[in-house]
Amino acid sequence: MKYYIYSALLILITVVAVTLTPFLVEFAENSLISLQIPQNNSNVAGIQKYNIPPVAKGLPIPQLSARAILVKDLGTDTILYQKDANARFPVASTTKIMTALVASEYFKPNSVLTVKDGAGITGAKVGLVKGENLSFSSMLYGMLLPSGNDAAFAIAENYPGGVLGFISAMNKKAAALNLANTHFDNPAGFDSPKHFSSARDLGIITEEALKNYRLARIFATKETDIVSLDKKYKHQLANLNKLLSQVKGVLGVKTGYTEGAKENLITFVDRDGHQILTVVLGSDDRFGESTKLIEWIYQNFTWSEIGTRQ
Repeated sequence: MKYYIYSALLILITVVAVTLTPFLVEFAENSLISLQIPQNNSNVAGIQKYNIPPVAKGLPIPQLSARAILVKDLGTDTILYQKDANARFPVASTTKIMTALVASEYFKPNSVLTVKDGAGITGAKVGLVKGENLSFSSMLYGMLLPSGNDAAFAIAENYPGGVLGFISAMNKKAAALNLANTHFDNPAGFDSPKHFSSARDLGIITEEALKNYRLARIFATKETDIVSLDKKYKHQLANLNKLLSQVKGVLGVKTGYTEGAKENLITFVDRDGHQILTVVLGSDDRFGESTKLIEWIYQNFTWSEIGTRQ
């Protein structure tokens, strides 16, 4: 009799353990992340809110080739500089910020995604193999670090309605965010007359994405490896964003380049507790010009030390 009781208890314990393990892992991961984020911040990306905007010293802005520029102080929601910020331009792989945002609202980190025809897509690639199974979290790393077009399409292919359904969701999200100068027709950022955005709209998309601590963490990751669920395939990933290693306080976010869009870079910077977002579109030197812009911002603007946090 005792044998059957022990067997039943063992089975019960096993079932409970299997059921709770994903939730315990999720809880542990959330707890670890929360320890790394100041608790008095207004959202999970660690944006500290103040009620006194920074004051300009009047230093001239560097000469920049970029077609459009937006600089925003995230702490006070103040635009510090803009150039043609509402003009529509092709935006290349900065598109993938919206792809990540929309996908994260549907898939769970451990959702299993199967690589389909997107494995044969052109341009920047992770090297995914058709039929390969990866977690959604791994797909995000593959899309956002090396800007894998194959990962972007794999995500879209696994969404309800496939690629067309996903593009529809991207445009619905753009409408929900009141993005008047944005429209998508692919999840990767390929040039198309029907695929465009503006510096202002991309800034809004990025701020929304930074509210997701998982995405914020991926944006700031320099390199990692992802492995298929059957351990058959391993992909080494390196972030294309050179500023992560070169410029103080840079924590992402996304590069982009096509012949039509030229060089693009969206950057989140946290320096000395002051957080800014820069959007540079259509540049001849995205890294050099973004670096000049960032250094000018922190030299030209002074944040009040007595500013009251909201």
